[in-house]
Amino acid sequence: MRIKDEDIIPAIGISNIYLGMDKETLISIIGDEYECQKITNGEIIKIENAKFWINNDNAIYQISVFGDFNGKWNGLIGIHSTLKDVSDGVGEYKYDLYCYTIPEYPGICFELKDEEDWDELTAPIEYISVYTGRE
Repeated sequence: MRIKDEDIIPAIGISNIYLGMDKETLISIIGDEYECQKITNGEIIKIENAKFWINNDNAIYQISVFGDFNGKWNGLIGIHSTLKDVSDGVGEYKYDLYCYTIPEYPGICFELKDEEDWDELTAPIEYISVYTGRE
């Protein structure tokens, strides 16, 4: 199962999956083919191109997309975009706890692909996450 290639909305959701959505609704959308990993404060559900962090109250508090996900944030930024694209198209970014955030847009962050000749500005974005806050 894959998440649909639709909009990424900071602090709201990705595609037809929303932060705060309960686990049962998520499963009704993604189907039975997923991996589940227990974590201290809940679980992580993984499908082909997305992960969903579920808290102990069975609500999604973070969604990450990766791989061949083709949706965009702000019509510009997606998987394989760069921080140069972010800077040119959206604004200033900063490094914060293993990922890059945009102070002007809370609730979204980017993780870059680790490459041999790594350069912060040109390394492709490997993961895009939206979240309500750190749980």
